[in-house]
Amino acid sequence: MLEKYKKEFLSQNVQFILLDEHGAVTESDDEIFKVSSGSLLPSLHPFFESIPSIDDLDENALDFFCVNLKFDNVDLIVDIKVKRKKECVLLSITDFTEHYNSYQSVAQSRNESIIKTELTVLKNLELEERERFKNQFIQNFSHELRNPLTSVMAISDILNDTNLSTEQVKMLDFLKVSAKNLHLLIEDTLSIGMIDAGKMNIQNKRFSLKDLFDLLSFTYGNKIKQKGISFNFIWDDKLPTEVVGDRLRLYQVLENLLNNALKYTAQGSISFEMNLNQKWANKASVRVKVSDTGTGIHENNLSAIFESFNRVETDEKIKGTGLGLTIVKNLLHLMGSEIKVESEKNKGSTFYFDKVFEYQIGGLKSNPLLEKPEAQKTKPKKNSKKYKVLLVEDDESVQLSLFKILLNTKQFHVDLAYDGNLVLQEVVNTNYDCILMDVNLPNIDGDQITRLIRDFPFKNVKNIPIIGITANAYPENIQEYIKAGMNEVLVKPFQKEAFLETLYKVLK
Repeated sequence: MLEKYKKEFLSQNVQFILLDEHGAVTESDDEIFKVSSGSLLPSLHPFFESIPSIDDLDENALDFFCVNLKFDNVDLIVDIKVKRKKECVLLSITDFTEHYNSYQSVAQSRNESIIKTELTVLKNLELEERERFKNQFIQNFSHELRNPLTSVMAISDILNDTNLSTEQVKMLDFLKVSAKNLHLLIEDTLSIGMIDAGKMNIQNKRFSLKDLFDLLSFTYGNKIKQKGISFNFIWDDKLPTEVVGDRLRLYQVLENLLNNALKYTAQGSISFEMNLNQKWANKASVRVKVSDTGTGIHENNLSAIFESFNRVETDEKIKGTGLGLTIVKNLLHLMGSEIKVESEKNKGSTFYFDKVFEYQIGGLKSNPLLEKPEAQKTKPKKNSKKYKVLLVEDDESVQLSLFKILLNTKQFHVDLAYDGNLVLQEVVNTNYDCILMDVNLPNIDGDQITRLIRDFPFKNVKNIPIIGITANAYPENIQEYIKAGMNEVLVKPFQKEAFLETLYKVLK
């Protein structure tokens, strides 16, 4: 039985052809294709031109593998063995079409898989490189703008303390607003970079939610009323006044939402609400909502408004980068929440989100450690003592601004160093009460100088309070400078009040 099946299988896949000494076919079993007796082998297919004549063949078999032949419009892939006999040549042709096609299919799939994997790797490398370039660009962009903006804000504060005409006060107010807008743009751009780079961390601390609401209501209430729009703010008395969360990032979210409403509302009203959804255990779900009667958004554009640098309105009078709502979306995602929007073109928009806060059951007593809004921070107290300060800064505009602020207080004697190499010489030869240390200096960076000062064997040198001044705003940069030995770090640009408050703080 087995011999029968073997013979049947082999006969269907193997053909034998005998040739005479002249290369003519003398006999064929025609198992694969038909061959006429007497036909010259090369006339069957051009490939057979490559088979030597009987005189050129030796006793060894001649093998050809994976030969493509075509007979009667049928494509074949065969192996051919040529063997010399006494007075003839024997050709055995084995049909491996199915085998070779299957192998080719597997090989092609494997090659495509390899190519696809390599393309994915290359694409990921390209995306990583683009991400590194973008983040580096954002960091450099932020850094280069902070020095001139520091000077603009400082000079504005200095001018504000001088005798100005009504027109000059008005122009100064415009200058302050422009500087504030530029500052927000820098912070928004940096925030996008930090979020994309995975460097944005949420800091959960106790703070007064009611104070934050009152601060925003007061600040934007005045702005909105100046525009001739009515402003409604609603605080739900059932809400806990003090909660645990990231006040800074929540403030950034609400500021962007209120700025957005103010920007796109020319008439009507703007509402800002905080309401309680529910309480359980020591947690409260809070619904935060900002509504306006502005231009509204077409339904087709609702998803696009949260994309970076995307602005869907066509009114060229309305300026902006398209970053605000992207930051809102990303920050809320980091805080475990989600921004939602309801809007109708030419009728207005409502942005809202639900955020769960932890709080202390029974309410919290007044805590002096709770973070206070900027408007409520205590102003630095002055005294009659004169302090000796070393200002280490290489940017001339920042030098002038800080120098002028310090001299105007009439409480400081100020020395100036613009090169890192000069600092150690100054601190050894002069007793300073404080050092204002720019981080990026020629020859040696400020954090390196700080480490050298902290390693000095003399207490009057190693214990000098040092305030770092930097345009590098990433949290890891700030932590690095503190670790180097700086007492406080101010990120450019900063307000005059914040600068003096920090200075008086370290001088106590």
